[in-house]
Amino acid sequence: MPFPPSVRSLPKTQLAGIDVYVHDDGRTQILFMELGRDRTEIVVPTHTHDVEWGIVVEGRIEMTIDGRTESHLAGATHLIPAHVPHSFRFTPGTSSVHYFIEKRVALPASASSP
Repeated sequence: MPFPPSVRSLPKTQLAGIDVYVHDDGRTQILFMELGRDRTEIVVPTHTHDVEWGIVVEGRIEMTIDGRTESHLAGATHLIPAHVPHSFRFTPGTSSVHYFIEKRVALPASASSP
């Protein structure tokens, strides 16, 4: 997986079974997500939230956004408008970065504040 030690030193949690390293500035979050090659496909069920921007770093994510399904390979970006229903299907060996203008995941209890 492509994330450097500086990312891997961020607080780590999981989202729908995917490893997530969280950069949290107190208002926004950047989620560095990775699903190992030895894992099975993971589906993040349909949900909504505020605006999300992201990029696939490695692998493939199948995204269903507002009822339209797209396959995103490494280098593909996405912008999901606020409150638009969407879901993701991560294939094994996928890593991606997701920026949120809100807090999306709880930091692990052992994580220190920024």
